Amino acid sequence: MSKAVFLDRDGVINVDRGYVYRSEDFEFIGGVFDACKLFVAAGYRLIVVTNQSGIARGLYSEQDFQSLNQWMTAQFKAQGIHLDAVYFCPHHA
Repeated sequence: MSKAVFLDRDGVINVDRGYVYRSEDFEFIGGVFDACKLFVAAGYRLIVVTNQSGIARGLYSEQDFQSLNQWMTAQFKAQGIHLDAVYFCPHHA
């Protein structure tokens, strides 16, 4: 049986500045890479979940989100951290 940690993106991985969809606006929260390394060392899988209502609001496209997601995932990989999945909700309630 696998163990997993679900990490909300905005406010947990990066500073929540609202509707971030460009890498130049993305700021990692201090210590997030170290914390993730500890989870992985303890046998946890890392899964990112994020509400992206900015897509439904027309503030950015799903492709904009996917481009940022690829960049973010590459930053984790550069730190030696594998993200097992990234799930997002593009809807606005």
